[in-house]
Amino acid sequence: MRAWLAGHPETHADWEAETALNEALARLPDAPVPSNFTSLVLQSLERETAQSSCSALPAGAWLWTSRWLARGAFAAVVLAAGLFSYRQVRIDHRHALVKSVEAVSEVSSLPSPKILEDFDAIRALDTAPAADEQLISGPLELALLK
Repeated sequence: MRAWLAGHPETHADWEAETALNEALARLPDAPVPSNFTSLVLQSLERETAQSSCSALPAGAWLWTSRWLARGAFAAVVLAAGLFSYRQVRIDHRHALVKSVEAVSEVSSLPSPKILEDFDAIRALDTAPAADEQLISGPLELALLK
């Protein structure tokens, strides 16, 4: 022990304090113990046990508490699942909105209103030539003559 203390001088003060404490405790007289010390200790233990059993919850109270705890935990799980589902539905709606906006943005822009100013006049013009009935009936007459 002395060799270890010589190698660790920082613990020398602690060692001296411990040694002084041990010597002071050795000088103290022994405490008088009554002859029925064991029975007194056992009686106090019995009293503490009786008090702790009385202050504890009744037998049915723990069962009642555990039922409410289980119901509360189940309600918390259901609530969490509902909130997660609601969030997922909102995310899906946002994705659908983004896709629809993308589709609309890809459509080429409409012609300007200036082009449509003379729409009625242009529509009034007959753009398709009338059918040439003589040309249409010609091959049919040739086929009938043969």
